Amino acid sequence: MSKMTFSHPAKKWHEALPIGDGKTAVMVYGKRGGEKLDFNDATLWSGYPKDHDNAAAKDALPRAREAAFAEKYAQANAIVQGEMYGDYTEAYMPLARVKMSISGDRSQKYRRTLDLDNGEVVVEDGGVRRVAYVSAKDGVAVYSIKGKDLKVRISAASKLKFKRGSGDGVFFVCGNAPDVALPNYLRTKLFPIRYNEGKAMAFALAVKAQSDGSVSVSPRGVTVSGATYVDLIVRTETGFRGYDKMPLTSRKEIAERAVQALQKPFDVAAIEAEHKAEFSAMMNRQRLDVAEITDGADEIYARAKAGNADAQAVQLLYEYAKYLMLSGSRNGQPLNLQGQWNNSVRPPWSSNLTTNINFEMNYWAASACRLDESLRPFHAAAREIAERGKRTAKVNFGADGFCCNHNVDIWRNTSPVQGDPEYMYSPLCGAWIACEAFSHGLTSGGGEGVDVIEGAARFCLDYLVEREGVLTVCPSVSPETKFESGGGRSAVGVGSAFELSVVRQTLIYCASATADKALKSRCEQALKKLAPLEIKGGKLSEWSGGFDSAEKGHRHFSPLWGVYPGHVVERGSAEFCSAKALFDLRRANSSPGIGWSAAWAICLAGRFCDGAAADRGIGSFTSRSLLPNFFGFHPPCYFQIDGNLGFAAGINETLVTSDGGVLTLLPALPKILPSGRMSGLAVNGAHISFAWNESKVTEFRSDKPVRVRRDHIAQGAKLINAEIAE
Repeated sequence: MSKMTFSHPAKKWHEALPIGDGKTAVMVYGKRGGEKLDFNDATLWSGYPKDHDNAAAKDALPRAREAAFAEKYAQANAIVQGEMYGDYTEAYMPLARVKMSISGDRSQKYRRTLDLDNGEVVVEDGGVRRVAYVSAKDGVAVYSIKGKDLKVRISAASKLKFKRGSGDGVFFVCGNAPDVALPNYLRTKLFPIRYNEGKAMAFALAVKAQSDGSVSVSPRGVTVSGATYVDLIVRTETGFRGYDKMPLTSRKEIAERAVQALQKPFDVAAIEAEHKAEFSAMMNRQRLDVAEITDGADEIYARAKAGNADAQAVQLLYEYAKYLMLSGSRNGQPLNLQGQWNNSVRPPWSSNLTTNINFEMNYWAASACRLDESLRPFHAAAREIAERGKRTAKVNFGADGFCCNHNVDIWRNTSPVQGDPEYMYSPLCGAWIACEAFSHGLTSGGGEGVDVIEGAARFCLDYLVEREGVLTVCPSVSPETKFESGGGRSAVGVGSAFELSVVRQTLIYCASATADKALKSRCEQALKKLAPLEIKGGKLSEWSGGFDSAEKGHRHFSPLWGVYPGHVVERGSAEFCSAKALFDLRRANSSPGIGWSAAWAICLAGRFCDGAAADRGIGSFTSRSLLPNFFGFHPPCYFQIDGNLGFAAGINETLVTSDGGVLTLLPALPKILPSGRMSGLAVNGAHISFAWNESKVTEFRSDKPVRVRRDHIAQGAKLINAEIAE
């Protein structure tokens, strides 16, 4: 059993504990003598569908290419920034806070526990026991209170424009999201939150109390007295109707819908039992066992922050990542920058689907950990982005297929935002999403993502440009960085390693899967002419022409995309060795503290078979990239969920990596995990299980025949369905 146990309540949001079903998300504080519950609904965003595509970009594209090919990089940068932009995306919104006062005997000890296996928070506050979870089947959050002679008062409010009301025995708050919510990094903009158009979606939160005591409901809230139990049933609703449809704006209509959903009686005992059975079954399809969690979360956290993370920390963080995937991505929308948990009207980077690393990293471990339910919203979003991105491809680039840039919201905006090209311009992020979707089909054996990879390949084929007999990408960026040239710093160059690798992977995947013979032939011909990655001084260059990031320790490992998460840089090749040299340089000069960057480094360490780098990455993540509730951290003070989820992918990669269809076991085994067991991991369409002791594999089993390298396998180890690859 994996549990995260605290001996004190949460005082701040970053100390509260998350629950959810992928649509309704809640942060549980576990106060003594009361409670705070911060609610989100995954579909509550500002704004409505807007067209940010820019027809002028198509005319500017040839001039940007001409300038870049002429090595006038500053001019190319200015053209992209000044003529090829769109507008800002919308932001993910907080819904409401529910507050309670709870009477009862508090003379006994306090304990607050997140049960990762069963998907619920349990608060033992003296003689009062409280349990919180979100039922995916019933679409409600449940907060159950048990004790003697209970008196409970409940109220709620929102940071958005709202009002309170009651009806049919239900208390509710309802309101509207803003029409516009500008990104938090635009610090000097006037009126960044605007309600002036009346076009943004309505929302509601409804609360019903079931109890053996006296229940009173009014527009001010709910009061229960003389009870031995109180079961609060909470429903969230919004006016979202689809990424391409105007939302419903009537507060009254949405509130009535929420109230109506609570009119039936709820058998809370049956709901909890079914929820726990379903959640634990999903968590236990695949298991990592490297330690029994015997210490409190505060102790584990204190050791990790001091640089002394141990196997308990790895075990807890690994299971926590799986828990967050299932709790944040099952019903409705995919995981955004904060999963589905956000308490700000202007959240960090609008809590977007940031597609130049973070959105994809959220799902790197999902299919390997066999969390198939968590992938459904990702695949649905990928198809929506592909559909919406057709217009951006045509309008902005005159191209077939689809593209999207690095910021996507619930309305599936796919055009560039305003600002510097180092972050605003990244049209091959759509191809990255397509590769991610397709790779999950390969890992699970499910064959997902073919239609999306075809659309991405069509765009790549039209976006590529021929120069001196080879096909390359121009204008070309590498996410969020610049290089030095004679004209100063520029984000726009020719043939970045990142974009060339994404294109190569896209074309390979498409050629292998498409039933369209003409498209297959075009992909194969383009692959023959695609520019190789450049190597200078034994190190991979970030752009063609030998250009590297002006920041030696830059947080993005984008030039190494072809190594991980891609598979286009072959192990042992000159490109692979030069990529390792760049990896070593970047890690040696990096500034630790960014959770997702440390997680990516752990993944790459596994692919490079570098145990020392894995140790450094784990040490960086656990000592500098965690908040008190074990949420991943991004400086200066932000929660980003990608670090949590990327960490699990990194641990997987240090324990088993695959290249050329051959598995390497324990390629970068962390020192703090000398023994353990992996059960039911999905790799290359097979489910594998293995145990190791003293850093050697002692047994291995697969449900399908696989090829395994001899490295790190103990003499006499029992291998089932495994062929040793010589």
